[in-house]
Amino acid sequence: MKFYAIGGYNEVGKNMSAVEINGEVVILDMGVYMDKIITLEEEDRKVPTKEMIQCGALPDDYMLEGKNVAAIVLSHGHLDHIAAVPRMAERYKCPIIATPYACEILKNLLKDAGVGYLIKNLFPLSTGETASISQNFEVEFVHMTHSIPHTAMIALHTKEGIIAYLNDYKLDNNPTLGEKPDYKRIKQLGKQGVKVLVSECVRVADEARTPPEYVAKVLVEDAIERAYEEKTAVIITTFASQIARINSIIKANKNEREIVLLGRAFGNYLVPASKLGLINLNNIKLFNRKKSITKALSGISSNPENYLMIATGNQGEPNAVLSRMSRKEYDFTFKKEDQVIFSSEVIPNPLNKSNRYTLDQNLREQGVRMLQHVHVSGHARREDHRDMLRMINPEYVFPNHGETERLASYAALAMDEGYKMGDSVKVLYNGAIVDL
Repeated sequence: MKFYAIGGYNEVGKNMSAVEINGEVVILDMGVYMDKIITLEEEDRKVPTKEMIQCGALPDDYMLEGKNVAAIVLSHGHLDHIAAVPRMAERYKCPIIATPYACEILKNLLKDAGVGYLIKNLFPLSTGETASISQNFEVEFVHMTHSIPHTAMIALHTKEGIIAYLNDYKLDNNPTLGEKPDYKRIKQLGKQGVKVLVSECVRVADEARTPPEYVAKVLVEDAIERAYEEKTAVIITTFASQIARINSIIKANKNEREIVLLGRAFGNYLVPASKLGLINLNNIKLFNRKKSITKALSGISSNPENYLMIATGNQGEPNAVLSRMSRKEYDFTFKKEDQVIFSSEVIPNPLNKSNRYTLDQNLREQGVRMLQHVHVSGHARREDHRDMLRMINPEYVFPNHGETERLASYAALAMDEGYKMGDSVKVLYNGAIVDL
């Protein structure tokens, strides 16, 4: 067995790994590095795939040249796990296996990229189901919780053992959408024998367990109820893929104000979610194109106290709606005491921190009241990772989805649990190949 660490081992994002058995390869995730993508989008030009790989926006999969790739398997629908597919999947000419929601998101990404013909290669697989890829590989999706519906732990069954690919997850025993993790199956796999656990480590340095999404639901309800006590404009911003959170926001409104969704990303995530019955958008207006957003905000500006605006831009992305509002690019202008609720936290990288600083300063200068951290993370923390290690009990552990500091922090946790650095726990880097 060979394991290829292609992307996500030097950074938070750009996730891509691969496993080879008997000359046949299965790719696990194919994502982008959002920092670089945001920077390139600001250049407003069509960037060739080769240049995107060279600048680090896409994974460099040179090590798979000439390999017989049997399938691409995707863990969930976040862009840092699937958004490289329109650029890179064509060369492999193989099935793309993903959860139903991830498949629906990918359909739009493929159409937008002008490669809609690749939709025929998409094969939805629900959690709790197994599919045979070839004589060398069988893939099983195990239900997990995260900040997006239909997240799976990929259990890749081979004659050389099971690869448990867990990227991303949290152990949420009180989710507001869907079921809690499939602990029964996770423990069964642990007893059956897992060769390698590939685990995300985004929040591994936080010495705690991640609170359940139910906590965020209560925080959102309280924030909106108190915001409505003042007859001001209220804007709430969150991740467009956080369907459970958006559901909570809609319910917390209690039909008191007209809800408008503002931003392109909402169309990319909410329309597929509505199609699958994950969210009800009846009586909610969605504006996801530049002209329609401009027109909507012009209409809202005369009576903003009648609306609850849900806007993109919680990371301070320069082209997102909230950032443009803060720069006064629309007819809508903030008034002193208007309220912005951040149902999110900053993804920990330098670009996001810089962008959010700029956004926050713009809002403060206009006298906006800001409520931060109305949120719980979608990522496991240190003690969640410890629990998972004990349930799966793998022979080898490869941390990923982080720069060296995070990978090393996870490795230290694994060493606490009896693993040996450089032997049974390995801190890898983009481009590393491990023979097992």
